[in-house]
This record gives sequence, C-alpha cells and structure tokens, in this order.
Amino acid sequence: MILETVQAMTWKQARTEATVLVAELPPLPRPWRIEELCAALARRRGRPLLLHELDLAALPFGLWYFDGERDHIISRAGTTGYHRDHIILHELCHMLAGHNTAPGPAAGDGLAAQVIAAAVTNPHTNAQEELAEAFATIVLKQARKRPPGGDFEQRASAVFGAA
Repeated sequence: MILETVQAMTWKQARTEATVLVAELPPLPRPWRIEELCAALARRRGRPLLLHELDLAALPFGLWYFDGERDHIISRAGTTGYHRDHIILHELCHMLAGHNTAPGPAAGDGLAAQVIAAAVTNPHTNAQEELAEAFATIVLKQARKRPPGGDFEQRASAVFGAA
C-alpha cells in the first residue's frame, strides 16, 4: 500500500475547519457525558454507534470504523476521564468528516479482527489527524465550560439550603 504525502495544515487552519464541524454537533450534554453525545449522534445518523475498550498495545489509542451496519469507536482499555473523552472525540471527528471512505471489516468478524483490519486499511493523513485533534480540543473546552446563569445559585442552594 502506498500512502500519499499530504501537506499538513497549520493549527489555525485545523481549528477553523474543526469549528465548523463542532457547530454542527447536537447540543453538548450538561453535565458532560461523552456517551450522551455519542447517542445523540447515533440517532441523528440513523445507525448505532458502539463504544468499545480494548487492549490496543500495538495499535493507536483509538480507532473508528463502520462495519456496514454500525459505527464503532475503539479506545484503549484503562484510559480514563479526559484522555478517554479526547480519544473518542478525535475518532468522532474522523467519522463526521468522512475520513474513512473505504469499506470497513464485515460485521460478522470478531471485534479484534475488525479493529486490526480497520487500522491497517484506513490510514489518516497528517491534515486529518490535525483536524481531529483540534475538534476534540474544542469540544472538550466547550463541554467543560460552566453553563451561564444559575449554576452558582444551584450549588449555593445545595450547600446552604433554599432561601
């Protein structure tokens, strides 16, 4: 397999393109939960989106592929919190931007075989990777912002009781 050399984009270009993709997302869940965002995207796309954790020792931290019936996002087992969310968002960007256009492994294969086949047959360009990193960074920044308005009042009321 010959990989074409594609010029990388600057961080500014990646952020600009990622901002367009972020604007197309459904509202981010409050409180933040990556699983809720994935469920909303699955409903919007009209097909299941499954999150898996696997021991990916020799593979990347994450991977997205479509098996002909479902979207799958794989993250490395043992990755938690912010890093796990970042990996899943990175892969969501590849999915939403249509970076993998080659057919993925068949749904009947075992999950490990599907993951290995997808990793080998769907390499990403540097520009695609930079876009996915910018997308994940922007979404997490927005997801962790406190909502405007009653957040302080709600927390104060919970601590001190209703006025």
